[in-house]
Amino acid sequence: MTVYVKELNRSITGRESGSNKHSASKSCALSLIRQLYHLGVIEAYTGSLKSATTSEQIAAYPVKISHQLAKRVHECLMELEIQPVKVNTSNTGTKDAVSLMHPSDDVHFKPQSTNLQQPASVISWSPPQPNWNPWLGCNIDEGYLATATLEKLSEDLLCDSRNLLRDNQELQMSMMTREKLPISAMRRKIMEAINEHPVVLIRGNTGCGKTTQIAQYILEDYINSGQGAYCNVCVTQPRRISAISVSERVANERCENLGSAVGYSVRFDSVLPRPFGSILFCTIGVLLRKLEGGLRGVSHVIVDEIHERDVNSDFILVVLRDMVHTYPDLRVILMSATIDTTMFSRYFGDCPVLEVPGRAFPVEQMFLEDCIEMLNFKPTPPEGGSAKRKRGKDGDDEGDGGAEYEPDVQESGNLNEVIDETVYSPQTKQAMSMMVESDTPFELISALVDYVDQQGRPGAVLVFLAGWNMIFALMRQLQTRPNLVVLPLHSQLPREDQRKVFNHYGQRRKVILATNIAETSITIDDIVYVIDTCKARMKLFTSHNNMTNYATVWAARTNLEQRKGRAGRVRPGMCFTLCSRARFAKLEENLTPEMFRTPLHELALSIKLLRLGAIGKFLSKAIEPPPLDAVIEAEVLLKEMRCLDEAEQLTPFGRILARLPIEPRLGKMMVLSTLFGLCDTITTMAAYSGTFSEIFLLELGQRRLLAHQKALSGQTFSDYVAMQTAFEMWSRKRAVSEEAEFRFCEWKGLQMPTLRTIAEAKKQLMENLTLAGFPQDTMMPFRFDPENPEPDLEMAMALLCVGLYPNVCFHKEKRRVLTTESKAALIHKTSVNCSNTPTTFPYPFFVFGEKIRTRAVSCKQMSMVTPIHLLLFGCKKVEWCNGSVRIDNWLNLNMDPYDAAMILALRPCLQDLLVQISENPDSISCLAEKHLNMLKVVKELCAFSAGDYEIDRPVRSSFGQGVRSHPPKVPRYGDASNDQLSGFVRIGNSSSGGGNSGDGDYETGNVPISGGNTANLRHDGNRGFGSGYGNNNGYGSNRSNSRYFNNPMLNPTSNDRYTTAEDNAGPYGRGSNYQGGYSGGTRGGYSGGARNFRRGRGRW
Repeated sequence: MTVYVKELNRSITGRESGSNKHSASKSCALSLIRQLYHLGVIEAYTGSLKSATTSEQIAAYPVKISHQLAKRVHECLMELEIQPVKVNTSNTGTKDAVSLMHPSDDVHFKPQSTNLQQPASVISWSPPQPNWNPWLGCNIDEGYLATATLEKLSEDLLCDSRNLLRDNQELQMSMMTREKLPISAMRRKIMEAINEHPVVLIRGNTGCGKTTQIAQYILEDYINSGQGAYCNVCVTQPRRISAISVSERVANERCENLGSAVGYSVRFDSVLPRPFGSILFCTIGVLLRKLEGGLRGVSHVIVDEIHERDVNSDFILVVLRDMVHTYPDLRVILMSATIDTTMFSRYFGDCPVLEVPGRAFPVEQMFLEDCIEMLNFKPTPPEGGSAKRKRGKDGDDEGDGGAEYEPDVQESGNLNEVIDETVYSPQTKQAMSMMVESDTPFELISALVDYVDQQGRPGAVLVFLAGWNMIFALMRQLQTRPNLVVLPLHSQLPREDQRKVFNHYGQRRKVILATNIAETSITIDDIVYVIDTCKARMKLFTSHNNMTNYATVWAARTNLEQRKGRAGRVRPGMCFTLCSRARFAKLEENLTPEMFRTPLHELALSIKLLRLGAIGKFLSKAIEPPPLDAVIEAEVLLKEMRCLDEAEQLTPFGRILARLPIEPRLGKMMVLSTLFGLCDTITTMAAYSGTFSEIFLLELGQRRLLAHQKALSGQTFSDYVAMQTAFEMWSRKRAVSEEAEFRFCEWKGLQMPTLRTIAEAKKQLMENLTLAGFPQDTMMPFRFDPENPEPDLEMAMALLCVGLYPNVCFHKEKRRVLTTESKAALIHKTSVNCSNTPTTFPYPFFVFGEKIRTRAVSCKQMSMVTPIHLLLFGCKKVEWCNGSVRIDNWLNLNMDPYDAAMILALRPCLQDLLVQISENPDSISCLAEKHLNMLKVVKELCAFSAGDYEIDRPVRSSFGQGVRSHPPKVPRYGDASNDQLSGFVRIGNSSSGGGNSGDGDYETGNVPISGGNTANLRHDGNRGFGSGYGNNNGYGSNRSNSRYFNNPMLNPTSNDRYTTAEDNAGPYGRGSNYQGGYSGGTRGGYSGGARNFRRGRGRW
């Protein structure tokens, strides 16, 4: 939307995304208004804000801290010489709001130099030089390369190349195969353009060979001309899997191992090539991190798949355009699919565009109605016989799990009902009308896979789905077919799992379930059939409140064309496009560029880290600049976080966050956690939040977590704690063996790939903090019991407010919550907090990781917090208004305003301490006494009971069991007073995901449980992890000849593993089955359930 502004004599543009046209239009209008405000055309609104509707008003929530705690807070503030805001509470009827925020909470940093605005600079560049490794960014100090000249190295490369080509018949065959590619005919023309122009754009269709050949042409021309050491090519790919797979393909074509002339560098993994005469494939994020030290020693930069328009691609184009203006000897090659590239060519000064013909085989395309007609498909009617979707039991209309899209019914309705009756049968029309466009048609996809397999023709099937939930749901459905090999392909999968899609599986047909990761760059050479659901998962962002949510929307026609092209790489193929012809005609040509629908503060930090000048000025040079209000909101947020000073230069704290590969608020949470010794736990949580992947496996048709999965959160009502508990237990099993890891994940219903990804991300984040100088003793792991009060765990949950704000919600009833500005949402069904029964939580306040738009808005990755947590870490504005403490204009607290003001006065003190440790991380080890006292007081305030003085909170005893006034008395760490066992027992290292109990002989009637103290138990080990989790059954291996089997005595409906003593042989004799989830053995564990053991015979 573009509006001409007379006062400015210019036009302003708003470009926003939404789940439908109505919401996008509202966001766009708001963007224009905010731009007018920032440009000084209109003034800020000074009237009263419109209050929420009566039905959504939140009653003031009672909060009271004890007199002793209030006294300690007061004394702490006096020691810090901080005076809290004072409020006159005698006149409670006034409508004038009084801010309780301490004035110093809004103070920005003074500039670090007298030069308020440092001039913008361009990334430095130089061609390859002796004694320099461009991929490591360091000098070469040892060996032959340390003293060799480029001329001598070039001679060596030429000699080696000729010898290899003469002696290696496999290389000769590879060269002949490469010459058959369509791009080979244009090799000379391409090289002439690259040598003559700083920037060249190459546009080629799928299969033309541009991704694998252009870099090789450049390197080979340099080597053959005796200039090989003067050439180092950096090729960027949009995704990790494409960077790795393309590098492997190129190395294979050159009959070399990775690490010679060809290498790759992606997050978590690198195989770097030689320093001279080489090609590096990497993601754009890796290249951006290298730019901090300049682009020294790289002769050519190739940016592949520029048409995808992700935020990093648009960012690197601005950087490279400035660089080629300053350094005309640098060569930049842009590569794109066959779409309109006029905009890119003009952006680089009308650079030459070379068109490369493709070599795709013909692909037959069938739309939804064609598939239904061909299969005579009849969808299963919904329960109740209605063709319309029934409303869910919980009062929502989220559907069957296949729906991840909110259709714009007002605009177009269900276009499945629009069909050409002269071409298709009445049965097809009826079947189409029964299918809702927003659903993922699993039933039809399954029928199409069966149809393809029945044809008997060879070829793999590639299914495009919108996200991991869809992939997993379909994978569980198709895995029952023994003739299929079903493989997921997702960006968060570990490399070894991603590589499986390139393998061949003999007579079994390969079915790949992928997101848009498989649209471009990677080549799976046996794909013949494509099934396209025509959906894409998109991040949507509103700058005015810094809220991000995810929605599954219709893909654009260019995306569908790319997906279709995957089927025609090796032979004629078929593409089943599962949208109607009427819907296809209404699809957008291209999706909105990511820069218009993503937060800019992470990008802004990169701009400052690379010293590229003012954030707004730099982004205004983008190929399509983002709206002004989004830029300014990013700057404001970074200043509030104290990442930027008043001159908009990076502070030491901002520099640390800029180097962390994670969202800045999560980075701040990590740095702050070092003050409390919680860095290990918080970094795990940050890594989990950064992956946005599910850790729990859901069986086909399973909509909610099982009881034993929910029980991992204990009494914390936190998805993050459930993840942390599962992660710690998994880590210990992984350290034993891969088999133990696999069995544990199967037993607990956990996603092993997700846990591995979290572990890799955590490792990288911890390494970055170590490099920043933070002491190792702040990163020590600790174990906690989620079933019982743990001060450290409660402190960690409070810190989640730092990383997840403004994602705050308030529980109303059942699954219903209110988010910021009192907007209704639901608890996502995969949350531990989702229950079939009415639930009253101890505290109705939650923070959450992400917001998902389906037919309703759902909150995922939820964690319960207290009002005091929000005051300390999760609010931007707090006022005393109408006799209540009001947070961010929507949450009301019934508490003493002076107590609230004292708590809020601690915030700038914490910020100042954060500044101190950012400038000198070693200072954490020698903090002043007043700062130690402050941290102690903050930790006291973060106890869940801190605001409950003289208040009786509801405490739920367990999931789905109503409400208790007081928490139940549960035996901790194995109260074995009721355990009965005959004979002597010797168990080693027994725990339920916790510490080792140690070895020891125990007297009759006693058993070590959870590695903790039991009745009449002689215990000589560390305290265990917890008292067990619900109805989970422990598992482990006995000392001799044990095996696993399902034990119906434990739980008739459970598939949990159980080890029987009857499998033991030798001097220990014969035992009997135990009841209650105890699984003896060297790694056995007690995990809740009944406490009584059946009486055994003899010895174990």
